[in-house]
Amino acid sequence: MKKKIQLRFLKWIMLIFCLIGSVYVVQTSLLYTNAPIKAAKKTELQPGQVRLSKKAEPVAGMVNQWDITLRIEGRNQFPPPPTDIVLIVDTSWSMHENDRMTKSKAAAEKFVDLVLRKDYVNRIALISYNTVVTNYTFNEAGWSNQFVDSKHKQLLIDKIRELEPVENGGTFTQAGIKSASEVMSKAKGEKRKIVLISDGVPTYSYPPTAPYNQLIGMQKFDYLQNGYDYYESVKTIPKENFNYDYVNKEGGNYYGNGAKYRIGAFYPEYEQMPPKSKNRLMANHAHSAIAEATITKNEKMSNGERLIDDFYTIGVDMDSTSQDDEVVTGNQTMKEMASSVDKSFSATADNLEDILSGIAGEIVGAIKSAFVVDPMGAGFEMEDSVTSTQGITEIKNVLGSPTINWNVGALKKPVSNDPDEDVMFAEITYRLNAENEILKPNIMDDNGLAATNGKTTIVYKDYNDSMKQAEFLVPKVKPIIVSLQKKLHNENGEEIENQTELFDFNYGKDQYTTNDQFSLHANNIKKIVHPWKADQDYFVEETLKEKQEYETSIDINGLVTLGNKSKFKFAADANTRAHQQIIVTNKKISEKKSVILHIRQSVLKPNSELVIPSKGFYRAVIDDSDQKLNLNSKSTTKDTSTEVSEELFAQYEITLTKQQKQLKVTDLIPEYYRIVGFIATPTNDNLNVTHLSTNTSALVKSNNVVLDYQKNHAYWVTMFIEPELGKDSHGELVTSPRPYSWDYKVNTFGQ
Repeated sequence: MKKKIQLRFLKWIMLIFCLIGSVYVVQTSLLYTNAPIKAAKKTELQPGQVRLSKKAEPVAGMVNQWDITLRIEGRNQFPPPPTDIVLIVDTSWSMHENDRMTKSKAAAEKFVDLVLRKDYVNRIALISYNTVVTNYTFNEAGWSNQFVDSKHKQLLIDKIRELEPVENGGTFTQAGIKSASEVMSKAKGEKRKIVLISDGVPTYSYPPTAPYNQLIGMQKFDYLQNGYDYYESVKTIPKENFNYDYVNKEGGNYYGNGAKYRIGAFYPEYEQMPPKSKNRLMANHAHSAIAEATITKNEKMSNGERLIDDFYTIGVDMDSTSQDDEVVTGNQTMKEMASSVDKSFSATADNLEDILSGIAGEIVGAIKSAFVVDPMGAGFEMEDSVTSTQGITEIKNVLGSPTINWNVGALKKPVSNDPDEDVMFAEITYRLNAENEILKPNIMDDNGLAATNGKTTIVYKDYNDSMKQAEFLVPKVKPIIVSLQKKLHNENGEEIENQTELFDFNYGKDQYTTNDQFSLHANNIKKIVHPWKADQDYFVEETLKEKQEYETSIDINGLVTLGNKSKFKFAADANTRAHQQIIVTNKKISEKKSVILHIRQSVLKPNSELVIPSKGFYRAVIDDSDQKLNLNSKSTTKDTSTEVSEELFAQYEITLTKQQKQLKVTDLIPEYYRIVGFIATPTNDNLNVTHLSTNTSALVKSNNVVLDYQKNHAYWVTMFIEPELGKDSHGELVTSPRPYSWDYKVNTFGQ
């Protein structure tokens, strides 16, 4: 005895060393550069482990808008609890429509691949039914069984691929369920499940025995024809009251015509009505199928456990909104046959694979079912609907906050295309906008960050059927605030407070700023949070009323411009965006104001025969009035970037009344010269570049310079002239000026 114990101990020691060695080999393989990236990802989660994540990504090209992704990942248990499954497939003739059979076989094949993974101890048996039932036994090289394991799963897949609808075949659902129960009685798994795929209401059944084939045991239903009262068989017929040995006149064991789920019930299977009776009996095959499913669900094994843990039903192409009696009854039958409402599915031929994958997830996955509650954070609103990879989402208003309720189901979508992938995931995505409510107290923290969501929770059933609850880590984001402060100054530039006068503002009229129209008193601040487009010019504009006589300057993040309109822009890179700090200052306009004019004359293409004027002379008129000014400046040939500077310009300080707006300047052109044009700028920025004749984009070909001093306080003006000798009285071109012409003396405005 002692030697046996020592030998067993040595075996365990050797096994442990082998396991340690294999783990070392796997880990070492990941160090090589050509080791698959997928393998590294697999090691992040242990079998049966679940990971939750939630992230907020700024929407490209937008400000104050984020895409939220809530994700659940779980690695399948390894190995999962040994599970035996009986897969029942309807092969009645209607399954050929809409490729139902083709889609069902493809979905069933994927189901087999998911459940019968390598080293899983699960098994699957196959039953098909139409008018008759086929129960498959699989054989290979000395191996034989009705249940197929992972080593022999190709035998099962091959048989599934061979399934075809049987022409004129009816729907003997009860027989399929009874046969599944008989197969399941031989199961050895810890867990046992039935999965039924069908596209229609049952049209055959086994006839019941007394008293369930008599009027006294029937249910009256709302159907009147020829003055008869109709009764139908019930859903509660027990196992001992079905005639499973029934043989009809064709030699089959089915009762019915294969076309309708209700059929007239006649002697000898059913009680014969007395002569002239106004009662009639109907056999309801759907009720018999429900009764058989109930029998199977209540069946016990020798150890006292239920025969099956779950009974799944999938109705293919049975429109749940249809009012057709056959379809309504078919859907209701599938629901009542299932072990619970959540185990019954209404499928299309196209989403059948998804449903079967979900059932597989319940069998082998880390999460069998889950429910997520995801409320929006204070100050955030949903932009669009929710997109989910699986499950059902519903948005409800809870305490004034939109809240997503997500019925996830089992995890069923692999994180990669690796055929051995066993990490599954589910996720939802939606878009959030930050709104003005986020400015309320205690929403943003000291760093200006706000939580996109409230407490986000998940309740799920894990692989051990234990209920667990966990929370997602809610991301925080930085809302960008546009803040406008209003200031008011008197004529001397001293700040004043006037709480009665309102000033009107707007931020434009695109889809986001169309409602940004507001009014402020002096020293008020208006803060706005909503989506904006990034890397696009936005304008802040003050609209003064008729009696509001003020000069306006706008300071945006320290950059000041004159006038009642200025622009700002958000950085394209979300990481470099900053709040927009805007200060709009109004200064009371005095009765008179001083404005500045800097002016010079430049002679282009000088002629050696002509004297270059040393001065330029100009006539200036204020607002088309009689108030005229005589001005002069230097006149040179300097027209290169190295020559032009502020010293060439004459400066004039001109006093205007607050009503006066414009100054019109005209060059008094010397004889034998012509005007080329002028360049006028409100600043002296880059004079040696902007005030050259080569700057053709700024050159205005005119001798009428109109300067708007309501818009700008100062101007810099260069007038360009060039020689033009003209023609004499005979029409001949003049090649040189006549002696003592205008150019040889100083022209004092024609005097």
